[in-house]
Amino acid sequence: MRYREAVFAWFGFRAGAAGFLRHGFTPGFRAAASALLQPVNSYTRFPEYHFFERDIADFLEDRPGGGVPPLVLDVGSPKLFGFYLARRHPVDLLLTDISPLALDPYEKAWEAIRRGARGRVSFGIRDARRLSDRDGTFDVVYAMSVLEHVEGDDGDSAAAGEMLRVLKPGGLLVFSVPIGPDYREQAIQGLAHAVERTGKGDLHFFQRIYDSGQFENRLRRPLGGRIEREKIRTIDRRPSDVLRGYHFFRRYLPEGLAAALGPLNPVASAAFNRDHPGLVEPAVTVYGPVHRFGDIYADAILSGRKAAEP
Repeated sequence: MRYREAVFAWFGFRAGAAGFLRHGFTPGFRAAASALLQPVNSYTRFPEYHFFERDIADFLEDRPGGGVPPLVLDVGSPKLFGFYLARRHPVDLLLTDISPLALDPYEKAWEAIRRGARGRVSFGIRDARRLSDRDGTFDVVYAMSVLEHVEGDDGDSAAAGEMLRVLKPGGLLVFSVPIGPDYREQAIQGLAHAVERTGKGDLHFFQRIYDSGQFENRLRRPLGGRIEREKIRTIDRRPSDVLRGYHFFRRYLPEGLAAALGPLNPVASAAFNRDHPGLVEPAVTVYGPVHRFGDIYADAILSGRKAAEP
């Protein structure tokens, strides 16, 4: 095994990848295997899961809660991450999505695992552009790979502003989006996991890929400079995870075996993408490694605390 592959394997071990795999299978073997193989839930997203959970855990540790569970809002993120968070932390978590089709299977799965969880989970329908919650309701608001899919000329900007609005002063905001050398908007017809969820083949899957300028204009500017202790990380989105891992496993391997091989994805990715820097966690705001990816993009994760009212 080359040094790079060893680094990825060690990162997965240290970040709790094995524990996440066990967690993913808890709701039931077949349902969990299917969930782990979807791009939104699978090991292709595990670095995001790790950093989101770590930032939230650090915030909860600093929070003077007086024994009251923090209110956490998930804005359309992979539901398996919400389960992971609620099993590890005593949170009062609201999982939301714009369509009940994205929530129904997970409501049933949560019933199967709630007894072993430290937190409480509820479900609700929300449009990220017009959240129905009051100002300053939540202690934590997060959106993992969501804002790029919010349609409309300024749908992503509106959603970012709404997330800030419903966050309490001093609360934690975390979101991630894909970022690359050039800004692009895409509408992909009949994307596999969108079709699988709805049973219809005429849907399109909309997404934006941001460059550093549009990340600033469309997502940071709507926050109005009200984020303190801000961190922005860039994480290599490894194409072998999505293309070789997801599609190959899904097509040629039994469902359970494919999910069980999930922890190998970071190792395989490093082997196939030797020119990529892998996991990058700069101490300051930086978009440096993105130019290396060409048409392949990275994930940018922004996190920070909402400043008090002026």
